[in-house]
Amino acid sequence: MAGSHPLAGFTDFWDDVMADMEATADEYREAGWDVLELHPGDVVPLPNVSTAGTGTAVDRLGFDVLLPGDEFTAVQELVAEVDAAFDEYDAYRAQQSDVVFLVVVMKAETAGKAVAFPLYYADQQAEPMLDGAETAGELRTYLRPLDDSERVVFTHSDPAPLFPVEWGEEADADGADDTDADGAADTEE
Repeated sequence: MAGSHPLAGFTDFWDDVMADMEATADEYREAGWDVLELHPGDVVPLPNVSTAGTGTAVDRLGFDVLLPGDEFTAVQELVAEVDAAFDEYDAYRAQQSDVVFLVVVMKAETAGKAVAFPLYYADQQAEPMLDGAETAGELRTYLRPLDDSERVVFTHSDPAPLFPVEWGEEADADGADDTDADGAADTEE
């Protein structure tokens, strides 16, 4: 799979992950949360094997997530209006071959607000990001529009739930698991 897109051969599974994200958001709503769902156009780990060792400076460690313009505006407005920190997250993880699929729910518990979004990556491609996150003890998700002029940044201060299963955590028999962890949100221009 080297050189190919991580979703190559897994588009049906990605559709299932998107459906899982929507079902998870509905479960949060039933529990009283106000949830914004995001539908990424692309997800790229930073740094990754194409940038590692090239001398190219990578100032970001985490997931670069391309969003439709209206969804980016919605999450940007939500983070700006919420008078509370998005300081926790839940991660639901599954793995097919060497591709990790995640549904992440960032939570501002005191405000009752949440942002749900799916992520994916090929673990070999993401190895520099994973190594860096293990060393730093945190990982970020950079949500952005196509022009990359602004970003909403969620910080995962405990990145382990986002790692592949073989990085040390046990999964359920179906290859999926879920974990609660700490996080934060910010915006960048």
